[in-house]
Amino acid sequence: MTCKKGGFVCIRHDKVRDLTASMLREVCRDVSTAPTLLPLNGEHMQYMTANTANEARVDVSARGFWTRGQRAFMDIRIFDPMAACYQRIALEAAHEKNEQDKIRSYGDRIRNVDHGSFTPLVFTTSGGMGPKAKYFYSRLADVMAEKKHQPRSHVVAWMRCRLSFSLLRSALLCLRGTRYSAPTTIDLAGLNYQATVVENSILV
Repeated sequence: MTCKKGGFVCIRHDKVRDLTASMLREVCRDVSTAPTLLPLNGEHMQYMTANTANEARVDVSARGFWTRGQRAFMDIRIFDPMAACYQRIALEAAHEKNEQDKIRSYGDRIRNVDHGSFTPLVFTTSGGMGPKAKYFYSRLADVMAEKKHQPRSHVVAWMRCRLSFSLLRSALLCLRGTRYSAPTTIDLAGLNYQATVVENSILV
Protein backbone atom coordinates (compact mmCIF):
# COMPACT_ATOMS: atom_id res chain seq x y z
CA MET A 1 0.00 0.00 0.00
CA THR A 2 3.01 2.30 0.32
CA CYS A 3 5.43 0.88 -2.26
CA LYS A 4 5.96 3.33 -5.11
CA LYS A 5 7.28 0.70 -7.52
CA GLY A 6 5.06 0.35 -10.58
CA GLY A 7 3.31 3.69 -10.13
CA PHE A 8 0.24 2.24 -8.39
CA VAL A 9 0.40 4.75 -5.53
CA CYS A 10 0.46 7.57 -8.11
CA ILE A 11 -2.55 6.07 -9.91
CA ARG A 12 -4.44 5.96 -6.59
CA HIS A 13 -3.70 9.63 -6.02
CA ASP A 14 -4.56 10.67 -9.59
CA LYS A 15 -7.96 8.95 -9.56
CA VAL A 16 -9.10 10.98 -6.56
CA ARG A 17 -7.64 14.14 -8.09
CA ASP A 18 -9.45 13.65 -11.40
CA LEU A 19 -12.75 12.80 -9.69
CA THR A 20 -12.49 15.92 -7.53
CA ALA A 21 -11.69 18.09 -10.56
CA SER A 22 -14.65 16.69 -12.52
CA MET A 23 -17.01 17.56 -9.65
CA LEU A 24 -15.54 21.05 -9.33
CA ARG A 25 -16.08 21.70 -13.04
CA GLU A 26 -19.81 21.39 -12.45
CA VAL A 27 -19.88 24.34 -10.07
CA CYS A 28 -16.73 26.43 -10.66
CA ARG A 29 -14.87 28.11 -13.47
CA ASP A 30 -11.21 27.94 -14.40
CA VAL A 31 -10.73 24.44 -12.96
CA SER A 32 -7.36 22.86 -13.71
CA THR A 33 -5.35 19.85 -12.58
CA ALA A 34 -1.68 20.14 -11.60
CA PRO A 35 -1.57 23.94 -11.93
CA THR A 36 1.83 25.60 -11.60
CA LEU A 37 2.18 28.11 -8.76
CA LEU A 38 3.56 31.58 -9.40
CA PRO A 39 7.37 31.72 -9.06
CA LEU A 40 8.88 33.31 -5.98
CA ASN A 41 10.53 36.72 -6.27
CA GLY A 42 12.53 36.95 -3.08
CA GLU A 43 9.59 36.21 -0.75
CA HIS A 44 10.45 34.59 2.58
CA MET A 45 8.39 31.56 3.54
CA GLN A 46 7.35 30.97 7.14
CA TYR A 47 8.35 27.29 7.27
CA MET A 48 11.63 25.68 6.27
CA THR A 49 9.71 22.80 4.68
CA ALA A 50 7.87 25.15 2.27
CA ASN A 51 8.05 24.19 -1.39
CA THR A 52 10.05 27.01 -2.99
CA ALA A 53 10.63 25.43 -6.41
CA ASN A 54 9.83 27.66 -9.38
CA GLU A 55 7.83 24.86 -11.02
CA ALA A 56 5.94 23.86 -7.85
CA ARG A 57 2.50 22.43 -8.51
CA VAL A 58 -0.57 21.45 -6.53
CA ASP A 59 -3.23 18.95 -7.57
CA VAL A 60 -6.34 21.01 -8.34
CA SER A 61 -7.34 24.66 -8.54
CA ALA A 62 -10.73 26.28 -9.09
CA ARG A 63 -11.87 29.88 -9.13
CA GLY A 64 -14.69 30.98 -6.85
CA PHE A 65 -15.07 27.89 -4.68
CA TRP A 66 -14.65 29.47 -1.23
CA THR A 67 -14.77 33.16 -2.16
CA ARG A 68 -16.13 34.70 -5.32
CA GLY A 69 -13.32 35.59 -7.71
CA GLN A 70 -10.59 34.03 -5.56
CA ARG A 71 -8.70 31.00 -6.76
CA ALA A 72 -8.82 27.98 -4.46
CA PHE A 73 -5.97 25.45 -4.50
CA MET A 74 -6.27 21.88 -3.24
CA ASP A 75 -3.57 19.24 -2.78
CA ILE A 76 -4.35 15.57 -2.14
CA ARG A 77 -2.55 13.08 0.07
CA ILE A 78 -3.59 9.45 0.59
CA PHE A 79 -1.77 7.65 3.38
CA ASP A 80 -1.80 4.12 4.75
CA PRO A 81 -2.75 4.29 8.47
CA MET A 82 -1.20 0.83 8.97
CA ALA A 83 2.25 2.02 7.89
CA ALA A 84 5.00 1.76 10.50
CA CYS A 85 5.30 5.54 10.95
CA TYR A 86 1.67 5.78 12.14
CA GLN A 87 1.54 2.80 14.49
CA ARG A 88 2.27 4.84 17.63
CA ILE A 89 -0.18 7.69 17.02
CA ALA A 90 -3.97 7.91 16.89
CA LEU A 91 -5.74 8.10 13.54
CA GLU A 92 -6.93 11.66 14.23
CA ALA A 93 -3.35 12.71 14.94
CA ALA A 94 -2.19 11.07 11.70
CA HIS A 95 -4.79 13.04 9.73
CA GLU A 96 -3.72 16.26 11.42
CA LYS A 97 -0.03 15.56 10.80
CA ASN A 98 -0.60 15.05 7.08
CA GLU A 99 -2.77 18.14 6.83
CA GLN A 100 -0.15 20.26 8.60
CA ASP A 101 2.59 18.88 6.33
CA LYS A 102 0.66 20.07 3.29
CA ILE A 103 -0.11 23.46 4.85
CA ARG A 104 3.56 24.03 5.69
CA SER A 105 4.53 23.11 2.14
CA TYR A 106 2.04 25.28 0.26
CA GLY A 107 -0.22 27.36 2.54
CA ASP A 108 2.02 30.39 3.11
CA ARG A 109 3.15 30.55 -0.52
CA ILE A 110 -0.35 30.31 -1.99
CA ARG A 111 -1.75 32.85 0.45
CA ASN A 112 0.98 35.49 -0.04
CA VAL A 113 2.21 34.91 -3.60
CA ASP A 114 -0.77 33.47 -5.51
CA HIS A 115 -3.27 35.29 -3.27
CA GLY A 116 -5.50 32.26 -3.13
CA SER A 117 -6.78 29.83 -0.53
CA PHE A 118 -5.30 26.42 0.17
CA THR A 119 -7.08 23.28 1.38
CA PRO A 120 -5.27 19.97 2.02
CA LEU A 121 -7.41 16.96 1.08
CA VAL A 122 -6.14 14.06 3.19
CA PHE A 123 -7.53 10.52 2.86
CA THR A 124 -6.65 7.12 4.24
CA THR A 125 -6.32 4.19 1.88
CA SER A 126 -9.50 2.73 3.41
CA GLY A 127 -11.58 5.82 2.61
CA GLY A 128 -11.36 7.98 5.73
CA MET A 129 -11.13 11.76 5.37
CA GLY A 130 -9.28 14.40 7.34
CA PRO A 131 -11.27 17.26 8.92
CA LYS A 132 -10.47 19.76 6.17
CA ALA A 133 -11.35 17.27 3.44
CA LYS A 134 -14.72 16.60 5.12
CA TYR A 135 -15.44 20.32 5.21
CA PHE A 136 -14.37 20.75 1.57
CA TYR A 137 -16.57 17.96 0.21
CA SER A 138 -19.47 19.07 2.39
CA ARG A 139 -19.23 22.52 0.84
CA LEU A 140 -18.90 20.98 -2.64
CA ALA A 141 -22.03 18.88 -2.05
CA ASP A 142 -23.95 21.99 -0.95
CA VAL A 143 -23.05 23.88 -4.12
CA MET A 144 -23.69 20.91 -6.42
CA ALA A 145 -27.09 20.23 -4.84
CA GLU A 146 -28.10 23.88 -5.20
CA LYS A 147 -26.95 24.16 -8.80
CA LYS A 148 -28.43 20.83 -9.91
CA HIS A 149 -31.66 21.26 -7.92
CA GLN A 150 -31.10 17.86 -6.33
CA PRO A 151 -31.59 16.78 -2.69
CA ARG A 152 -28.36 17.37 -0.79
CA SER A 153 -28.57 13.98 0.93
CA HIS A 154 -28.51 12.18 -2.42
CA VAL A 155 -25.62 14.27 -3.73
CA VAL A 156 -23.64 13.50 -0.55
CA ALA A 157 -24.42 9.78 -0.79
CA TRP A 158 -23.38 9.67 -4.45
CA MET A 159 -20.18 11.63 -3.73
CA ARG A 160 -19.15 9.40 -0.83
CA CYS A 161 -19.84 6.30 -2.91
CA ARG A 162 -17.75 7.54 -5.84
CA LEU A 163 -14.83 8.51 -3.61
CA SER A 164 -14.99 5.23 -1.69
CA PHE A 165 -15.03 3.12 -4.84
CA SER A 166 -12.19 5.13 -6.33
CA LEU A 167 -10.05 4.45 -3.26
CA LEU A 168 -11.16 0.80 -3.10
CA ARG A 169 -10.28 0.09 -6.73
CA SER A 170 -6.92 1.79 -6.24
CA ALA A 171 -6.24 -0.23 -3.08
CA LEU A 172 -6.94 -3.45 -4.99
CA LEU A 173 -4.60 -2.29 -7.73
CA CYS A 174 -1.84 -1.68 -5.18
CA LEU A 175 -2.37 -5.12 -3.63
CA ARG A 176 -2.82 -7.19 -6.79
CA GLY A 177 -0.56 -5.37 -9.20
CA THR A 178 -1.18 -4.44 -12.80
CA ARG A 179 -4.50 -5.30 -14.35
CA TYR A 180 -5.75 -3.43 -17.40
CA SER A 181 -9.16 -1.84 -17.41
CA ALA A 182 -10.53 0.60 -19.92
CA PRO A 183 -10.59 4.19 -18.63
CA THR A 184 -14.04 5.46 -17.71
CA THR A 185 -15.41 8.98 -17.84
CA ILE A 186 -18.26 10.41 -15.78
CA ASP A 187 -20.90 12.58 -17.42
CA LEU A 188 -21.86 14.72 -14.45
CA ALA A 189 -23.66 17.33 -16.52
CA GLY A 190 -26.73 15.15 -17.09
CA LEU A 191 -26.51 12.97 -13.99
CA ASN A 192 -29.63 12.59 -11.85
CA TYR A 193 -28.13 12.05 -8.40
CA GLN A 194 -31.43 11.12 -6.78
CA ALA A 195 -32.29 8.46 -9.37
CA THR A 196 -28.73 7.08 -9.29
CA VAL A 197 -28.77 6.75 -5.50
CA VAL A 198 -32.20 5.13 -5.42
CA GLU A 199 -31.58 2.71 -8.33
CA ASN A 200 -28.28 1.53 -6.85
CA SER A 201 -29.64 1.26 -3.29
CA ILE A 202 -26.99 3.61 -1.89
CA LEU A 203 -27.65 4.42 1.74
CA VAL A 204 -28.41 8.08 2.32
